[in-house]
Amino acid sequence: MSPSARSITISKKSPEPVPGTMEPCDVAGIILAAGRSRRMGSNKLLLDYRGKPILQHVINTVRCSSLAPLVLVLGAEGDRVRSLVDTNGIELVDNKEHERGYGISLQTGLDALRHPCRGAMFLLGDQPLVTPATLGRLLAAFDAEPDRWVAPSYLGRRGNPVITPSCWFDKIYALTGDSGPRAHLKDPAARLKLVEVDDEGVVFDIDRPEDYERLCRM
Repeated sequence: MSPSARSITISKKSPEPVPGTMEPCDVAGIILAAGRSRRMGSNKLLLDYRGKPILQHVINTVRCSSLAPLVLVLGAEGDRVRSLVDTNGIELVDNKEHERGYGISLQTGLDALRHPCRGAMFLLGDQPLVTPATLGRLLAAFDAEPDRWVAPSYLGRRGNPVITPSCWFDKIYALTGDSGPRAHLKDPAARLKLVEVDDEGVVFDIDRPEDYERLCRM
């Protein structure tokens, strides 16, 4: 079956996981879901995985964490995503300039934060396998040293999501084009802390049809 044939329609009343308990405006969770999925040929975030859109799995995982507030950055097909994905309890923002690149989505997410936060975790909307336990380990590492960037590592390979301390937000606003957090991860001043996790999901995202076929076999 082709990827486009697997897009589904679901009820917006799907069951919700129990949310975390961290005080609001501590570490924000910003889900990036504004891209056009050009390499996939259809909106990859809405492809079916175990009865739900790929993006729904990411949202449900974030709801099980202690991240707060939660922001979802939409762009291409934003209205369609709204109609097919349960976004209850999440701030929805539109990146009207998503064609300008990934960096603009990061900035749009930060713009949605109404109160100061210690940091922000940037999550990719096409990584449905990342577990709540992984998010918890990243947050614990950040809690211990909140002035350092934090990222997961699987078998020695750096992955996503990434936590950015608030003292670096100004540099996120300086990004242009498709530059993302990785533009700063190699900066010695970032003092990147890698957290080794037993979670292949941190290095597995869905970009091409073959990625999706592999996901469906898991």
